[in-house]
Amino acid sequence: MLSAVLCAIILLFFEQLRKSMRRIIHLTLIILFSTISMSAFASADVEIKKIASGVWVHTSYYTYPNGVKFPSSGLIVQDGEGVVLVDTAWGELATLELMEQIRTKIKLPIKTSIVTHAHGDRIAGTDALKSKGIPVYSHPLTQKFATEYGLPVPDQSLESIISPGSMVSLGKIDVIYPGPGHAMDNLMIWLPQEKILFGGCAVRAKGATSLGNTAHSDIGSWLQGMKHISQEYNSAQIVVPGHGELGDFSLISNTLMLLSESAQ
Repeated sequence: MLSAVLCAIILLFFEQLRKSMRRIIHLTLIILFSTISMSAFASADVEIKKIASGVWVHTSYYTYPNGVKFPSSGLIVQDGEGVVLVDTAWGELATLELMEQIRTKIKLPIKTSIVTHAHGDRIAGTDALKSKGIPVYSHPLTQKFATEYGLPVPDQSLESIISPGSMVSLGKIDVIYPGPGHAMDNLMIWLPQEKILFGGCAVRAKGATSLGNTAHSDIGSWLQGMKHISQEYNSAQIVVPGHGELGDFSLISNTLMLLSESAQ
């Protein structure tokens, strides 16, 4: 009986050791790759576009097996002598390239980052940021879902935005939790000085005719959350969706229309 218990303890120890070693190797490779010239990552297609003073949109791409490239966008916001990165690029190598472009083109350090929900297009480069000592903030549910989905896990939780409609300021930006929508944990970003709303995947791009991926969506709550956003942030002059071209407040109106149609 004693030897059986001892064997079980030994097996458990080696299993935990195996998992720890795999994680250490993973992070070591990220650090190693980040020290190599970024020309080695030319295939990681990343673009940065300035949309206002101190505000940029970053766009990366995922190539599907049929060869179609699908864009994913996030924000870079200057805050003092550094920048806040909203969402990673779509993949670790793409995030490393994004970090390099921020260093060489914007010439400001990334002092903090936020991921807006636990899907790969938002969170895949989290470990690349953490390896550089950059804190990665998220909704508390994002940490839970990232663990369940086998994705990199943010190391900072915004505990004050649990309730739908809640908001917390992080430096010069406001982080909004409109409630479950495209994903149960989706966040939005409001820049009050610039009147820019980053809707992430909860806002559909100009000309969109569908709600996109709804595998983790709550359509009813999404509709209510977008109604709240349309009332509270109707001064938005620029609206940035998670995928596709940015636009004006009409993106909110179009998303509301698509949600209303889907809810019927």
